[in-house]
Amino acid sequence: MIRSLPPMALLLTVSIASAQDRVGRYDIFESTLKSSGDRANAYVEVSAEASIVRPGGAKWTIPLFWDGAEVWKLRVSPDAPGKWVYSVKSNDAGLNGKTGSFLCVDSKRAGGLQPMVGSPSHFQRQSGAPVWFMGDTAWGYLTDSEVDKHHRPQAEYYAKTRASQGFNAITSMMLSEQGVGNQNGKPFDDIAAERMNSRYWQEVDERVAFANRLGLTVGLAIAWGDKRKVEPFAWRMFPNLEARKRYARYIAARYSAYDVYFIVSGEWHAEIRTRDGVTQDQIFREFVALGDELAAADPHDRMIGIHPMTQNGSVREYAAASWMSFGDYQQNYSDLHDRVLLSRYLRGPVVNSEYGYHLRDQNGDGKPDKSNSYATEDMRFASWDVVTAGGYLVTGFGTTYFGGHRDPGPFDVDAKKNDDWEAQIGYIKKFFEQLPWWKLAPAHQLLSSSAPRSPDRTEGGVRPPAVTYWAMAVPGETYVVYIRGTTEPVELELGARSRPFAIREYNPRSGEFRKLGEQEVAGRYKYRAPDSQDWLVLLEAAAR
Repeated sequence: MIRSLPPMALLLTVSIASAQDRVGRYDIFESTLKSSGDRANAYVEVSAEASIVRPGGAKWTIPLFWDGAEVWKLRVSPDAPGKWVYSVKSNDAGLNGKTGSFLCVDSKRAGGLQPMVGSPSHFQRQSGAPVWFMGDTAWGYLTDSEVDKHHRPQAEYYAKTRASQGFNAITSMMLSEQGVGNQNGKPFDDIAAERMNSRYWQEVDERVAFANRLGLTVGLAIAWGDKRKVEPFAWRMFPNLEARKRYARYIAARYSAYDVYFIVSGEWHAEIRTRDGVTQDQIFREFVALGDELAAADPHDRMIGIHPMTQNGSVREYAAASWMSFGDYQQNYSDLHDRVLLSRYLRGPVVNSEYGYHLRDQNGDGKPDKSNSYATEDMRFASWDVVTAGGYLVTGFGTTYFGGHRDPGPFDVDAKKNDDWEAQIGYIKKFFEQLPWWKLAPAHQLLSSSAPRSPDRTEGGVRPPAVTYWAMAVPGETYVVYIRGTTEPVELELGARSRPFAIREYNPRSGEFRKLGEQEVAGRYKYRAPDSQDWLVLLEAAAR
């Protein structure tokens, strides 16, 4: 069932303004221009860039993008009130020298995602509003499938459902791993010849804008590594590096005005195995160059990451790239807590973007077959292991993550088997949002217990440890303890100073708090869980 959307989400609308119009701050201004004459391939042959003078005199530059026939568009999201003036420079006479302006006015919109100022391991909106990032995997959101009965109505219903459940981000692939398109055809009629189908991208526009109107940031994986040497729209299918750069510029021109973040490549390590005669270092450098191209074409400064393969699990090797906005954008299934901690020293938030797909059953034998995905408790345990290390999540559901592909039956966002996990991931967000979570730091060194932490379970695939306990703290003010698998006491070191704490217990299966009262605590606080399920205890300094 879809709940009412939060008021803030309803404010995050996307409206297209015509030239000379008034445009709300963080809304979208779009101007349509026409090139001169027929071109065999305008996408390749025409270059056009707008120079934009912002209020106060600073300048932005952004490419225009081709939208079919002789149509070219300028699309920007202004971030400052006042008059904005643009002029176009192009090798096409019909575009070169075109000028225009618009007036940006204040609005209630909050803008796109960015690392939090002062606490860059966390997220905020451009307005400065803190964001507890909670994403879902929707690789097929922008594409259609007859077999899985996934088309625009199902995609929109999915987006409404996830927004009503408290999600504020989804990740999607722009070029399908399966080579499918959407109701307007495939993205390229011939990718080797760079013959683009602009109508496909018009449909993508509609779906991205729809998600934004619901308060969902869309993570856009702009192309995949070629995992099987047969993917028709993988990065390697472009004829050369310049073609890849042209595509990166096009994506920035067309989509950076929306509330998005970019993923330079999905599973980039796969390229190492598929492009004969190209070294790992060469491929790494090429993706750095593609990220550079994407960032240079995007004046909105949207967050940019890159997505690894499971074999590596991390993209720390890109930490020095100027465009890398995440501390890590991991794909990890094992040692989840420790692997987040390994990347926490890097600038930017750490996101585990792929750690499980709830109850996924790829071969249809009735048994879930993905690590951390065998039961709802696996997904819950894995998720708490990530977030108590200071990381964030992109979760997933077998029935929806690939548009219905890789799970029996059609695309189904209403599958009853998902109800518990849809609720329980929301309880994680509920818990942290009532705290200044951006001040909390991992502090497992403050905990001790006679019950040893256990390793990952390996029963066909990886499952989270049965016994563990973690802590987060703002020392002297707030302490969070997570424990599972034991009723042995866990002791939290608070220091010698005595002070009163209001103490509450949290049930991550129900989202309910229970007051444990106020206590004057010095030295150590001892907590014993009610049973061997997972529990949290929250200590908040009370006024004397």
